[in-house]
Amino acid sequence: MNILLIDNNDSFTNNLEHLLAREISGARISVHPYAEVLGYGESFDFSSYALIIISPGPGCPADYPGYEAVIESGLPVLGVCLGMQILNEYFGGRTARLDGCFHGRTERIDFAGHDLAVARYHSLYCAQLGDGLKLLSENSAHVPMAVVHESLPLLGYQFHPESFLTEQPGVFIAYALHHFGLL
Repeated sequence: MNILLIDNNDSFTNNLEHLLAREISGARISVHPYAEVLGYGESFDFSSYALIIISPGPGCPADYPGYEAVIESGLPVLGVCLGMQILNEYFGGRTARLDGCFHGRTERIDFAGHDLAVARYHSLYCAQLGDGLKLLSENSAHVPMAVVHESLPLLGYQFHPESFLTEQPGVFIAYALHHFGLL
């Protein structure tokens, strides 16, 4: 399976690449910087990929224009942290600042019937979900931790499955692959 991992200049991108390689047998992961895929005004060829992943990154979704091409590609898209916020804003959702910053902290969430600790590294969150997005999981303070589009192959995780602080990261990768029909 060919996977495009778009790097939004985040230190966790390589961790995410290694998690994918470990959890998806035979995966060929191509890591490309955001600017190479979306920043030069030329169209990027997505046709050879089965899955696109939008990495975490610094800043806010407005700092990364052009993701419409990824979301409208028709391919399955998994957004992690900033990636989830980008998906949400595309559908009219709103991103806001958290009360406090959650960097390198864990908390337990219920995800697909599993009670798991996940790692959070963010100061922004999806304050209002966009049209067509459904909540899969939230934390005890009602901050969305996972969303899915009701009819398009789009899934977002606010937490970092690739962090060593996240319990059973394979559960989150397997869920995405199963959801997208790639298993």
